[in-house]
Amino acid sequence: MILVGIGLARAQTETGQLVGIVMDPNGAVIPGATVTVKSVVTGAERRTTTDQMGNYVVTNLLPAVYEVTVEAPGFAPAKRRVQVTVGSRVALDFTLEVGRPVEEIEVIAEAGTLVNTETQTIAQVIDSRKIVELPTLTRNPYALVITAGNVSPADPTGRGVGVAINGLRAAGTNVLLDGAANNDEFVAAVGQSIPLDAVQEFSVITNNFTAEYGRASAGIVNVATKSGTNEFHGTVYEFNRVSAAASNSFQNNANGIEKPVFTRNQFGYSIGGPVKKEKLFFFQSTEWIRVRSLATRFVLVPTESFVAAA
Repeated sequence: MILVGIGLARAQTETGQLVGIVMDPNGAVIPGATVTVKSVVTGAERRTTTDQMGNYVVTNLLPAVYEVTVEAPGFAPAKRRVQVTVGSRVALDFTLEVGRPVEEIEVIAEAGTLVNTETQTIAQVIDSRKIVELPTLTRNPYALVITAGNVSPADPTGRGVGVAINGLRAAGTNVLLDGAANNDEFVAAVGQSIPLDAVQEFSVITNNFTAEYGRASAGIVNVATKSGTNEFHGTVYEFNRVSAAASNSFQNNANGIEKPVFTRNQFGYSIGGPVKKEKLFFFQSTEWIRVRSLATRFVLVPTESFVAAA
């Protein structure tokens, strides 16, 4: 009898990874060095040690800025700050000096087009600042995908996130929400909408995406939601659009039709904070949309004389 065991490896598409190698000033690897990764926002810590080849890997890191400290017997500790974005694999190597003070280097990457040197994927990160400051008509975070490169608007199908990536069909876009597929497979559109205030950041991967991203032929939109921090924070909002602040359409004016009524209310809240500081956090967001509208539909009906002439 032959028994076969199959292990399931979870793709880390919603989190990031830190990888690197620790060396001495002569370029020799340092095994057994302690690598401590601490979140600047929450204070949560992760620790690992380098292997016999001096390599280390820290997985399942939420998008944030981290302080990385490396220590080894006989060497001065080294400290760096680095930003980990959604779905990224960040390479961070260290060279430890003998008998010198702690070296602290800040390596904060700006959001934008990123070429991952570990996997060669090409992606653009839309960070929290852009999400908050860029205008959107309906506060739909997926409307900001158009700001990425190799993305074109006016896809007539309304599938995917409503845009074409790399000139391919919108239905070929794979949408992820915190690492899980967020696709309505019946119509190839976004499965679950999400409030703008609940989004931490998202990446638009346009080329060379790796094996853990399935289904996609055009591109990948990978959304990460917010998490709580050591401080309570939240928002309460109401966005209102009314026909009283808009003009009538040209076609209505040409046919002597009054301006129809339109009222749209989009309101909600978000709140997050600590359950136990530096250990356990929570975040919750809810949004409601109320639309009341009337519209006139114009239909061309051929006359009898037009039909007879045809």
